[in-house]
Amino acid sequence: MNNIVDEFMENTNIPETPNGTVRQIVEYVSSPESIQAMRLMTDLRQPALSGIVKGLEDRFAYSDFPLHRDAENKNAPHRRDIGWIVRHVMREFGYKPTEQMRIGKFSGSKYFQTAAVYEKDEGNESKYEIETRIVATKRF
Repeated sequence: MNNIVDEFMENTNIPETPNGTVRQIVEYVSSPESIQAMRLMTDLRQPALSGIVKGLEDRFAYSDFPLHRDAENKNAPHRRDIGWIVRHVMREFGYKPTEQMRIGKFSGSKYFQTAAVYEKDEGNESKYEIETRIVATKRF
């Protein structure tokens, strides 16, 4: 997914941090596992972020791109930037945002309250595909 990451980093107004955390976040959001989780949430008509928010917070809440609410501005701009990153990645897979919805408690989120729900955009063909492969192994 480096193409998605590189394209985002070249075109974003989000300033990179000294530790390269913005790039790491985009890499996390655009990983095959994250995309599958966001697509699953989309199929369930839940905010795409719900599928990855716990892992995102666990990795980056107290990084040099903080997501926690302990700052004067409550780091709202950074959480908003996460929304832009998710939107970019979902668009690359042919999805568009349709509405804002509360993130359910099942997601385990501590810092995000709402996020976008997506649907397939018939006018935007996916640039990428995720192949899912199931491998059966014999149990001993």
